[in-house]
Amino acid sequence: MKLLSVRSLIAIFASAYVLSFVDRQILALLIAPVKHDLGLSDFQFALLNGLAFALLYSVLGLPISALSDRMARPPIIAAGIAVWSIATVGCGLSHSFWQLFFCRTVVGIGEAALVPAVYSFLADIVPTRKLGSTLALFSLGSFLGAGLAFLGGGALLSAIHNAQSWHGIPSWKLCFILVGLPGFPLALVVALFVKEPGPRMVPETPRRAGEGAIRFFCRHPAFFLAHFLGYSSTAITLFSLLSWTPAFFMRTYHMSHAQVGALMGSIVTICGCGGAYTSGRLIDALNTRLGGNASVRAGMIGALCTPVALVLSLSTSSASLAICLMVVAFFFASFPMPPSAIVLQQAVPKALRSQFSAVLLLCNALIGLSGGSMLIGYLDDHVFMGSGGIAYSLMLVAGGASLLASLLIYVSGRLRPE
Repeated sequence: MKLLSVRSLIAIFASAYVLSFVDRQILALLIAPVKHDLGLSDFQFALLNGLAFALLYSVLGLPISALSDRMARPPIIAAGIAVWSIATVGCGLSHSFWQLFFCRTVVGIGEAALVPAVYSFLADIVPTRKLGSTLALFSLGSFLGAGLAFLGGGALLSAIHNAQSWHGIPSWKLCFILVGLPGFPLALVVALFVKEPGPRMVPETPRRAGEGAIRFFCRHPAFFLAHFLGYSSTAITLFSLLSWTPAFFMRTYHMSHAQVGALMGSIVTICGCGGAYTSGRLIDALNTRLGGNASVRAGMIGALCTPVALVLSLSTSSASLAICLMVVAFFFASFPMPPSAIVLQQAVPKALRSQFSAVLLLCNALIGLSGGSMLIGYLDDHVFMGSGGIAYSLMLVAGGASLLASLLIYVSGRLRPE
């Protein structure tokens, strides 16, 4: 790289991932004021927090990733950052459910450009023996971003709590505007200073977009189905915790926004980052002895340990014990993130990596973020309607998804192409 070192590139990409999760996750902390101002049910809020974002994030990720496998990736990444930043500011200017829904879909469009392009970019510049820890470091951006969203959003809501607004701008709208602004200078940095590491590997014979990926998928359908569904199930668990744990603490233990923001920010940042990084280092350490099975082991550890801590946390009447156990649940819920990406980068041909990464993100978004969140919202509104309903919903959806994930990840490890 002529302008930037590998470490600098990783730092820039991780910063973009941080901002993407700040803009994506801030809504989870704003559940009370948004529901109050717009008159929403839990299910409608779940649509905003899940489906609205996932709808075009998942669908457009495929053609964008196909471009990333054939064209220069930095301009695609820079454009994505700018688009989701504009849309996040737009969320703060929304006055109705449908306006906010539209802006959340545009946030998804912008973020669809980031992860597949970055995964393939890093796989091109990082040695295979260090890929596990590198992708784990990049994955830390998601937890840092979610943690900053909770910490910053909680502090801001607390600062303007008495007035409920700042110069006529409601507190929840101001949060959206402020977290959207930092993306613009970062997009400029990527556009000006990040360059391709070398010429792209494009197939010699032109083919329709996605044709090569479809052919490779058809050679190993059982592996890919087990891999995508398994890690989408772990995504159900992780996104359910990120989206609904704030509501659980506020409703069950009557915590304020500031308290929940500080608590969730600390848990997500420390435990999420710690779990993802530990998982990546564990994979690198075990790779010399187990090869590809190292990633399977790390994914299964997370999938099996998370529901135990989660169920115990949601079942206790002690707030202190619930927090301690939730710490453990978040640590292990982050374990599957690095292996889900590493396996694809190792099992898929270089020229198809972005497209398969986009398919994984599509499944994670539609099944994990959207499906899991909507199911919890529906259960809260129509099944578990008592004061402890949120706990039962989380237990059933997030805990059950983890157990299913452990089985599917094991199966995918047995079927992995050599």
